[in-house]
Amino acid sequence: MTKKVAHDVFCISKNKFRVIMTMSHRKQPNKKAILLASFGTTFPAAVDALVNTQQVIQAAFPEIPVRICFTSNLIRSIWEGRRSEAGQWKERNIPDEILYAKSFLGEIGDLQNAGYRTIVIQPTYIAHGEQFEDLRSYVEGLQSIRTIKPKWMPFEKLVLSRPFLGTHGTEHHYQEDLKEVVSALSDDVESARAHQADLVYVGHGNDFFSTAIYMETQKEFRLQYPDIRTYVGLIEGYPAFEDILPSMQQEARKKLLLKPLMLTAGEHANHDIAGPEEDSWQTMLTEVGFEVIPVLEGFGSSHKIASLFANRVQQTAEEHHIDLSIQSD
Repeated sequence: MTKKVAHDVFCISKNKFRVIMTMSHRKQPNKKAILLASFGTTFPAAVDALVNTQQVIQAAFPEIPVRICFTSNLIRSIWEGRRSEAGQWKERNIPDEILYAKSFLGEIGDLQNAGYRTIVIQPTYIAHGEQFEDLRSYVEGLQSIRTIKPKWMPFEKLVLSRPFLGTHGTEHHYQEDLKEVVSALSDDVESARAHQADLVYVGHGNDFFSTAIYMETQKEFRLQYPDIRTYVGLIEGYPAFEDILPSMQQEARKKLLLKPLMLTAGEHANHDIAGPEEDSWQTMLTEVGFEVIPVLEGFGSSHKIASLFANRVQQTAEEHHIDLSIQSD
């Protein structure tokens, strides 16, 4: 072997060693993101409430991207079918993030692949029910991943905030969350006062999870605003229409302000709550003698409520020592 060849072999080996050493000391990027986990909506007019919530949170954390995912398989499949006429939906100001909405795992995978390994997940669900329980299971599953070498862990921190009406636990008592929510909904009470009406909220609910939190919400409304009788009922589960109707007939004003207890006023709001169908709440209340004033607006349209979600994001981040004022890596 000539000296020149030997020198070249030495240089190549040395360079390979440097590459290997560099790779062995390489760190993964660790950017931060916020992910809004929404059930989703197929109703174009309801999209604005969700987008408003995203924009308010984005304004609160300008250095951190705020993404949206839809956790409902059915809603995602409907938007998937609409993509064949994408131009039509874009003309109606439907953002790409809605038109091409991904599942929680799909969006989390995209974020992780782009180097976002510290993620605060903020659910937009109203109560701790099936959707929140499933979401929590997904998060805990991802949190449980352990790689042989810790530096290759897919996530640095993956943390879950709480739903609108709170959840169980000692760090944030759900009754304090209830008080905060009811206080933030003062504009609805003022609207009822202006109409000399009582206030009726209708939530989604479910038939297999406790829905007692909704009765506690009604109680808190009456404590904070005793001059307005507030009623909270559900499309599914207790209290249903027939459960609260007797007390309404006995004590309520004849004029009622009817609102969805939902982030977005979509299909349920426009059909089950204030639709022309014979079994909608508006129709049934009208039939028994009430004058009904429907307000088809989701909570996400309110700056106060969107700011409440932003505060939840901040609280969750602080609890896990995540600084959302700056981006990293």
